[in-house]
Amino acid sequence: MRALRIFGKLLISVGVGVLLFVGWTLWGTGLYTQQQQGELRREFESQPSVEVAGRNEEPRLGPASPPGPGAPVFNLVMPSIGFDEIVVEGVSEEDLKKGPGHYPGCRSGFQRPLCTEFKEVYPGQDGRVIVSGHRTTYGAPFFDIDKLEPGDQIITKTKWGEFTYEVTEKRIVPPDSLAIAIQSDAAEIVLTTCNPKYSAAQRLIVFGRLVTT
Repeated sequence: MRALRIFGKLLISVGVGVLLFVGWTLWGTGLYTQQQQGELRREFESQPSVEVAGRNEEPRLGPASPPGPGAPVFNLVMPSIGFDEIVVEGVSEEDLKKGPGHYPGCRSGFQRPLCTEFKEVYPGQDGRVIVSGHRTTYGAPFFDIDKLEPGDQIITKTKWGEFTYEVTEKRIVPPDSLAIAIQSDAAEIVLTTCNPKYSAAQRLIVFGRLVTT
């Protein structure tokens, strides 16, 4: 009987430990991201505006200098799902703990496969702006992007202007699909995350096209 009591207490301890781990994974990590987002927003708001065009110059759309890993790049807003977060530069595990990440070019601080050999694209520029985000842990910023519908707005507020995209379509693809890692002449944005919720069996991709600047 004594052995059964000890075994029973052990099972209870293991069960409590599992529940605490799950709780931290699903909700506790969100506290870290929330803190990081507060700091990122303050840092972003303190950044100076980028002069878009000088006299007799072509418009300059993009950061004044290439941002480093984890640095705030722009404010991403999706009114239809109540989304408003700061996007950081980079899509590494550490970057995505802070919030959604902008897919960077392969330059100092960024290594393949977590960067693109193509020209990196920022909001307002011709080409494909790619943003990745968690759907479960670390605040699950992209938890509800499956609710986006064609015509919904995806707004990017940057230091060189505000640019509004409209959702055009959604796709579900295999986790190793290269559907987003291509060049595009059109000015568009792509959001990517795991699918279904609480699983990484697939990828959910939301496409949007630039409609206003």
